[in-house]
Amino acid sequence: MSAIHEWKYVDPDRDKPDRKGMLLSNQIIKFCEKGLLVAEEFRPMNLRPAAYTLRIGDKYVDSNGKPGVLGEKTPYFEMEPNSIVYVSTHEKLDLPYYIAARFNLRVKWVYKGILLGTGPQVEPGYRGYLSCPLYNLTDRPIRISYLEDFATIDFERTTDFCRGLSVDKIKPAIKKCDELDEIEVGGELFLLFKQKDYPRLKHLPGYDVLSSLFEMQREVRTWRHIGIAFAVSFFALTLTLLGFGSNVFRQTSDLATEAKALRLSMLESETEAKQTRKDLQALTEKLAALEKTIQANQPSPSQGKKP
Repeated sequence: MSAIHEWKYVDPDRDKPDRKGMLLSNQIIKFCEKGLLVAEEFRPMNLRPAAYTLRIGDKYVDSNGKPGVLGEKTPYFEMEPNSIVYVSTHEKLDLPYYIAARFNLRVKWVYKGILLGTGPQVEPGYRGYLSCPLYNLTDRPIRISYLEDFATIDFERTTDFCRGLSVDKIKPAIKKCDELDEIEVGGELFLLFKQKDYPRLKHLPGYDVLSSLFEMQREVRTWRHIGIAFAVSFFALTLTLLGFGSNVFRQTSDLATEAKALRLSMLESETEAKQTRKDLQALTEKLAALEKTIQANQPSPSQGKKP
């Protein structure tokens, strides 16, 4: 049996008195060289003093619940404001049965306004990829790029696992483990999860998972559009009414001006009529006087006869 399988079951430092605690970089790289901890896609430059930085893998689910694949043709996707996406790790893990892991989002991602929604612990013996939801709590889209550093994982030794037993005695008992099972090895009881590779986004639900804030944003946007449309309609109606009122006022004013002019014209006509009546009366009087004068100057009939 190779050293890789031996270290999966048996701690090479189990006899050291100070073996408990978090693994430093020298211990992490020692296990990684044996194909454990970060079993695939290990990159030395991502190693930290007591942790390793995980990268964004190729499988993801966007803000609308649509699965996608990142790569050379599609190097990134965008998280919508106030939404949830699912991402997976580029690295594949393979934890020994005596080492647990914790992973969390890098601080610079937190400063961007992103939170990682996941439990903090990866159980001993886990093998496969990690997947987790990311929450965008900001009001702007955020780009998620392929192979981008996004989470930090650290490793810590547990209490002794099957202490004093060889791999040949441990391995057969573990093979019988199905889902969550209690096994007895060397007179001790252990709980182990079913040992198989976990693919990316294994537990993705069959329905779309959207942030309530994202739904609220949609509703607010809808009502805002309705409010804007109502305001525009009200403003247009107000302008129409104002225009109509202005037209009515202008027409009323014009009618009042015309009525005033008509009254003035009627007054002038009455004055002219009065003057005309006076002139007619004077003319009548003159005609009457003229008639009297003519009658007075006419000779009597007796004066017209000749002797």
